[in-house]
Amino acid sequence: MSKAGDGPCSAPVPTATVAAAAVQKQKSLLQKADADVSSLVDNFSSLINIARVNDPPVCNSQEAFQMEMRATRMGMRI
Repeated sequence: MSKAGDGPCSAPVPTATVAAAAVQKQKSLLQKADADVSSLVDNFSSLINIARVNDPPVCNSQEAFQMEMRATRMGMRI
């Protein structure tokens, strides 16, 4: 069962029309990707500005975690 427009008797679509549609689709996808990347960068920048890694409680918890991991690794090697 063939659909209308399929088969050897259907009117061919000009190559220029197909190429123009492909270029337009690529352009719109690139614009969407650009907007998505821009949004990701903005959100990441906001997260970096919010996170205060140099605060003493954060540094202390990082150091405690690192010491705990080193102790665990040393215990496993013995």
